Amino acid sequence: MNHDFNDFSAGASGDHPALDTDTGKSVGQAMTEHADSEPERWHSVTAGEVRACLHEPTEQDNKYSRGVVLLATGSVTYPGAAVLSAQAACRTGAGLVRYSGPASVAAAVLAVRPEVVHGLGNFGALVIGSGIPDAREDERAALYRSALAAGTPIVVDAGALTLVEPGHKNLVVTPHARELSELLKRLDLAKMSADEIAESEGEAAVLASELLGCTVLLKGRHTYIVSGDERLRVRTPNSWLATAGTGDVLAGVIGTLLATRHAHRLAPKHPQVVAAAAWLHARAGWLASQRAAGLETPPASVHAPALMLDHGPLGGPILASDVAGAIPNVVAAVLAK
Repeated sequence: MNHDFNDFSAGASGDHPALDTDTGKSVGQAMTEHADSEPERWHSVTAGEVRACLHEPTEQDNKYSRGVVLLATGSVTYPGAAVLSAQAACRTGAGLVRYSGPASVAAAVLAVRPEVVHGLGNFGALVIGSGIPDAREDERAALYRSALAAGTPIVVDAGALTLVEPGHKNLVVTPHARELSELLKRLDLAKMSADEIAESEGEAAVLASELLGCTVLLKGRHTYIVSGDERLRVRTPNSWLATAGTGDVLAGVIGTLLATRHAHRLAPKHPQVVAAAAWLHARAGWLASQRAAGLETPPASVHAPALMLDHGPLGGPILASDVAGAIPNVVAAVLAK
């Protein structure tokens, strides 16, 4: 069923309104109810909730119990995405990071992160798509299909969104507005422009999660995470994260937290874990921007509520690699909270 975004508004009308196939309600009715319940609809993630999703290493831990992530990221065209996702996964605390990809890209990854293992093996989460133009034309699509069949958590980014089909709850898709528009259009699920999605204040993520049957993280000025009844929002203190490669970093962070949870055989709780990763990423971007401006940031500021940081200091321009480099400091501040 193809839904037109115009059907979502409270004032939409027509002889044959589009229906939500699960609830039987018109899409317009569903969106009206969403708007009516806005004050309670979105829960802003807190540092305490992020703390609950982090695993502090113990005497019993080893590199495997701390989480094994497989990165199927980067390409000859975009090798940097592999480097950034590997940096992020390592900096977030993965016990072992594996990389699958072209030899030349693997060489670039190992030059920066020699801890990474180039090759396949057991893993607790797959990150695929960052820096891949179209995964349908990439041999690593076989890794996606294998992980899907095994029920392993999969973070699907960028070029791997072309592999996504509805009905796989172990997926975490991480599109920005344009990518989500293209995904829903390809699957003939909804007609929504990138601008409409960006201006929907997260409602597009709600619809996408319902239609796809998986966890959806919608990137933007603020980040929205939706799965089932969970509606989570991560507020970003400033906009310096709007730069190339930060999405690759986010994918690596998510993969690590999912892999760690998988290693400890804990219930998936994808929306909470994904939201925690988005919070760490957003706060690492903020911390990096403060460092770029030469400002000192005590740990209490790192895990302060976002509203307390909204009015500055503004900070300075950052690179995606700066964000990855700031992640350990954010993790440490949250664990010490």
